[in-house]
Amino acid sequence: MTSQEKTIWIIGATSGIGKELCKLYADDGWQVVVSGRRVGRLEVLKETYAGVTSLPLDVTDNEQIVQAAHDFGENASLPDLTLYCAGVFHIGGLSTLTDDVCVNAMDTNYFGAVRTIHNLFPLLKERGSGQIAIISSLSGYGGLPYAASYGPTKAALINLCEALRPSFDRANLSLSVINPGFVKTAMTENSKLPMPFIVSAEGAAKRIKKGLDRKSFEIAFPFPLVAALKLLRFVPYWAYFRLVALTAGKRNSS
Repeated sequence: MTSQEKTIWIIGATSGIGKELCKLYADDGWQVVVSGRRVGRLEVLKETYAGVTSLPLDVTDNEQIVQAAHDFGENASLPDLTLYCAGVFHIGGLSTLTDDVCVNAMDTNYFGAVRTIHNLFPLLKERGSGQIAIISSLSGYGGLPYAASYGPTKAALINLCEALRPSFDRANLSLSVINPGFVKTAMTENSKLPMPFIVSAEGAAKRIKKGLDRKSFEIAFPFPLVAALKLLRFVPYWAYFRLVALTAGKRNSS
């Protein structure tokens, strides 16, 4: 199958990594379906890049995802690759532990992905092919200061993908979890937190596409930060908290 015959559905395509991935796949000749809540931005993508169609979607509304999956199935237009990029990020510790922040973060970052997989998997299984990729984060590797409402949603996504990988394998489907480090996006541009090894959204998108082309289960970058955080998972807690505190500096984590 040539790239011109392939379809990708990018959920959360109106900014950051999702927007850059839309550009990459459109330039590569894919048919790109872009989804998000900001209709105006979806229309700009549609008008800017060839082969792009717009599908407005709120990932916190289960009925909208059910309808989108149903329409793909009814029109025999199931995507070859579905990329879940939707997410919200609130910086902070104790101050972010409110219903408004935490429930919204979990609903958007985690349950939106759950709804997407739940509704697409049976259709892809019946067809016998398909790939789903979920953008998580290196912050899901362990608890980090200033990510009290964000990190748990990403940890849940990593755990979810690990739990579902065998089911995808049995169905001859591909599942990937994408764990970027710090990326220059609208969510991070005003942050005054330390952001070592930060990469551009364009650079992140290129690394992600390369990993997805290989159908890697985990796509994680940049390597120095990946290696450091993976190692932190194996040290005793007294050392873990000391190292995290040194890295985070002396900023108030509330």
